[in-house]
Amino acid sequence: SLQLQQGMPNVCLEQELAIVGQRQPCVQAFTQVVKMWKQGCTGHRWCMGYERRTGYYTVYKQVYIIEHQTVYKCCPGWTQQDDEPGCLHLLCSVGTCFNGGKCSEGGSLMCLCPAGFQGPRCQYGSRLKIVTGCFATQCLPKSRLGC
Repeated sequence: SLQLQQGMPNVCLEQELAIVGQRQPCVQAFTQVVKMWKQGCTGHRWCMGYERRTGYYTVYKQVYIIEHQTVYKCCPGWTQQDDEPGCLHLLCSVGTCFNGGKCSEGGSLMCLCPAGFQGPRCQYGSRLKIVTGCFATQCLPKSRLGC
């Protein structure tokens, strides 16, 4: 899928902690005694002598550090499909729809609302209910409404 970036629809920035492994060089010194031919041992003759030499080698050790990384993710309630430039689809899950609404299978509505409720998440109730042909805020016997 297309990499999410700042400025795309319904994309949120999050800070995450990540453990990152790195190879860290470590230089080690060592000494060794080397056999050498030297001049001037007895008179002008050559003889065998020994010298101490220092050498160096590099080893690498694995170290882990914690880094702050900025990641871009779909904002809560949204999802990205295929290679779309952003999070363009509402994500409907348990707890998304209120008042007995059910998640819609597609289309522009997120929730299918039961009678008496409306809104993208069925969060708005109708103020007036139709009761036996009359409008009332509460069910009353027919005789008291004058219907």
